[in-house]
Amino acid sequence: MQKWFNNLNTGLSIVISFLLLIIGAYSFYLRYTNQIGFGYFIGAGILIETMILNYKKYYNPNKLTNEEEE
Repeated sequence: MQKWFNNLNTGLSIVISFLLLIIGAYSFYLRYTNQIGFGYFIGAGILIETMILNYKKYYNPNKLTNEEEE
């Protein structure tokens, strides 16, 4: 997923990140209100993965090539 995310342009990666953050927060909220039986770890995992993807794409000082990302 890292390689696919890095190949996106900036506008599309912002939209994807925003959608993933909304999905993660919503699943966390649904579990908090006892509407679903799962969601804490899935919501937290989606939120953390989105932060990791954005960090590696924009803030990582060690830029990886496509061969090193896999």
